[in-house]
Amino acid sequence: MGGGVSVRGVDPAIREFEALMDQFDKILDRCDSETVEYTKCINAKGCGDVAGLFSRNFRPGKTSKTYSGPCGAKAYELSACFERREDRYALVRTNCGKLNEDYEICMMQNSRNPSECAQSVRKLLECTQNALNYLNSKK
Repeated sequence: MGGGVSVRGVDPAIREFEALMDQFDKILDRCDSETVEYTKCINAKGCGDVAGLFSRNFRPGKTSKTYSGPCGAKAYELSACFERREDRYALVRTNCGKLNEDYEICMMQNSRNPSECAQSVRKLLECTQNALNYLNSKK
């Protein structure tokens, strides 16, 4: 009954892979809090243009500081977060390019069994964390 998946029935390798992917996503910043705040605002005020944030209004390096409307400030915060995420991912591509490529190839070759790529994710995650730590130490 219920729609949940039993953790007991999930292969430990799959759980490890999912945990690694979740950690990688957190490092890049999922923009969870900004998404929640913007969504709460548009729901409360019955306005907003979520599609606009993902298309015409959002261009990495060109976040508009002049979002208008009752949720303009929240839209700006979300767009700025998307920009930071893209900057971080660019850092991954620059500093961890080969590991990122290895991961992508592994995923293509193991699309039915992504847990086979846990080692690739682990290496990419370590490289990403080191690159971000280095970047943060220079601030």
